[in-house]
Parts: sequence; C-alpha cells; structure tokens
Amino acid sequence: MNAGNSVVSGNILYRCAGPNCGILKRDNDRWWLMWTSFAQFDRPVLYLCAWDEKIAQEEGTLHVCGELCAQKLQSQFMGNIRESQMRRLTAESVAPNGD
Repeated sequence: MNAGNSVVSGNILYRCAGPNCGILKRDNDRWWLMWTSFAQFDRPVLYLCAWDEKIAQEEGTLHVCGELCAQKLQSQFMGNIRESQMRRLTAESVAPNGD
C-alpha cells in the first residue's frame, strides 16, 4: 500500500497509517509494520512486526509510528471482521432457503 504511505529511508518517504496520525518517519524512529493476509489460514489475519525495510516496501504494508496507532489499526481490523460476520449472519437469516 505505497499510495498514501510516505520519512526518509534512502529516498523513500513513509507516513504513519494510523487513524488521524500521518506523521513522517525519520531515520532513527522505531516504527512497526502491519499487514493483513487471507491466504495461509483461509480467514483474515493481522500481522505486526518491527520495522524491516524490505517488508516496508511490500504492497499492502501499513507503516505505523508506535503502539497507539498500532492499537487503533488493530481495533479497526477487529471491528471490520465482526461487522462482516454480522452482515453475513443477517443475510443468511433473511435469504430464502429454496425449499
């Protein structure tokens, strides 16, 4: 997710993906990386790791300035999962059963 992610490591700028944050990374900052995947467990999984330049450049990676922003993003992820589950259950309960 390079669009919108912008501090300088080489010539690349990184911006915190945390809600209402957006600060730029400096070379000496201890940032974190987050991303989601569906592939390995056949369900959405949230990953978190300490900063790694190679992972930071992967598509879909969120650049996170610290614990508070990571917690906010985790909360959003969890809320999205629950909301999706509730929508699915509601759709199943009102769908015609084809008998």
